[in-house]
Amino acid sequence: MLDLVLYSFFLVIYFLINIFPRGYLLGRGLGKLIYGLLKDRREVTIDNLKMVYGEELSAEELTGLCKEVYCQLGITLIEFMKLKKLKKEDLAKVIEVEGAEYLKEAYETGRGVIVYSAHFGNWEWLASILSLQGYPLNAIARTQNNPYFDKKINEIRTSKGVKIIPRGMSVRQAITALKRGELLLILGDQNGRKDGWLIDFFGKPASTYPGAVQLAQRTGAVVVPAYLIRKEPGKFLLKIYPYYDIPREATRDEQKDYLVQLTENMEEVIRQYPEQWLWLHRRWDLSHLGG
Repeated sequence: MLDLVLYSFFLVIYFLINIFPRGYLLGRGLGKLIYGLLKDRREVTIDNLKMVYGEELSAEELTGLCKEVYCQLGITLIEFMKLKKLKKEDLAKVIEVEGAEYLKEAYETGRGVIVYSAHFGNWEWLASILSLQGYPLNAIARTQNNPYFDKKINEIRTSKGVKIIPRGMSVRQAITALKRGELLLILGDQNGRKDGWLIDFFGKPASTYPGAVQLAQRTGAVVVPAYLIRKEPGKFLLKIYPYYDIPREATRDEQKDYLVQLTENMEEVIRQYPEQWLWLHRRWDLSHLGG
């Protein structure tokens, strides 16, 4: 019953948000509200920022950056709820693309493409934009605990042609999609815990999911890093990088070298726009190692 009540409240908010023509200021306000309410996550965010930028920024600057991280998150949430309004003919007005030729070359190999990204900028729009550009795109997504939310969120995602692969069934469906020569979006920035490989991220060891390089090695697919960067209200830069071709005979150590390169590329992007990455998670938590 509670799930349905919460979902009904969400639908009212969803309707009201879609009445407003622009959601930038509304998103910043939502982000400030989340910042104020989620004390535990706020503390995790500050700790992460302090670990990375503690020697570069003052306490006041770290707090300011933390607040901006939440404002950017609020904007992303509002933009996601407005995703159904995004049309193919509007893309040229709101998206500047850099490196489109790299994705085109990767797709034309016919071997499948793993689009490697992060919870950065507007990661939800990234999938939809690639789909609207004509690429058959699949995205792995976690099933929400509230079934009503889960259905609505995936309804929004699939409205632009994105095919959702539930995380629990991801490996088999992901391999099938790649063997069809399609695109598979993987967000590789979260803590891999016991399933991850230890890779330095911002100079600190972090458990990193190896799924992207393992799938590439197993299927012959190529890996293309891509990030949707928010440049100003309602304007984005889609930054696409040259693809990685991981040999089928690549050893575990060689696969790890590719994962290091992908992680370094991600770090470089985040350093340019630190406020646009989701610092809310315990990315460097290695408690699963028992230390």
